[in-house]
Amino acid sequence: MTNFRYISAAAALFLLASCGKGPVSFDIVSFSGKTALQEGATDSISISITVEYPEMSDSRGQKIAEAITGTLFGNSYLTMEPASAMEAWADSLTAEYRDSNLGTVRQLQEDGYEGPFMGMTWAFDKSGKVTGSFGGIIGYNTVSYSYTGGAHGGITEINLNFEESTGKLLEQEDIFAEGFENPVGELLLRHLNDGRDEESKISLLVDGIEPNGNFSIGPDGVTFTYNQYEIAAYVFGVIDILVPAKEIRPYIRPGLSLYD
Repeated sequence: MTNFRYISAAAALFLLASCGKGPVSFDIVSFSGKTALQEGATDSISISITVEYPEMSDSRGQKIAEAITGTLFGNSYLTMEPASAMEAWADSLTAEYRDSNLGTVRQLQEDGYEGPFMGMTWAFDKSGKVTGSFGGIIGYNTVSYSYTGGAHGGITEINLNFEESTGKLLEQEDIFAEGFENPVGELLLRHLNDGRDEESKISLLVDGIEPNGNFSIGPDGVTFTYNQYEIAAYVFGVIDILVPAKEIRPYIRPGLSLYD
C-alpha cells in the first residue's frame, strides 16, 4: 500500500487591504496522497489539494474560510481547521473508493481473473485561489477535478465573492438589482461567442442562458462561469462569458459602487 501525505502552509502570500480593518492575509494549505486499492495493486486513488486560506484571527477570516471549505469539501467539514478538513475529506473519499471497487475485484479474482483491473484508478484534484480585489470585493476561484474511470474526468469551477470589510459571502441578490435576470440573460447570450471564430463557436444545449450565481467581478465587467454540460456539450469545457462593465452597470444593485 502506498499512502503519502503532505500538509503545509506558506506564510502571507496575499495581503488584501480592507476598509480600515487591516489586510486579509491568505496562506497556502496543501495535501497530497496516493493509496493503493489493496496490497500490491497497481490501481490506486490519488488526491492533490492546494488551497489559499485566509488567516482566521478574526470573524472575516473565519467566514471566508468556512465558505471555501464548504464549497470544496462540503458542509460536514465546516467546523474543522483547513488541514484537518482536507485530511478528513481525503480519508472519506479513500474509504468510498475501496468500498466501490474491492467487491468487484474480489469477485473477478474468484472467477480467475488476476488483473489489471482497468477503470479502478481514481484521481481527484482540488484548488482554490484569490483572483483579486475590486470595488471592496475579494474574488476567489475554486477548481475541482475528478476521475473515477471511463473516457474522461470532469472539472467544476465555482467563483466566490467576499465583502472585504466583513468577510460575508456575497450572493447574486447582493450584487444585482431586482429584475436583472432577463436583461442580463440576453447580454450573456449576446456575448457567448465573443472572441471565437466560426469553428469554435459554442452550440447551446439550452434555449437561453440565465445568470447562475457563479460569477466573478473585475474592472472589465462581470464574468459568469458555466460548467461542463450546464449549457453546452462536454467538448466545450468550462465556459466563461464576460458582460462588459458598461453593459452590466445598469443592473448593479443601487448603492453598490461598481463601475461608477
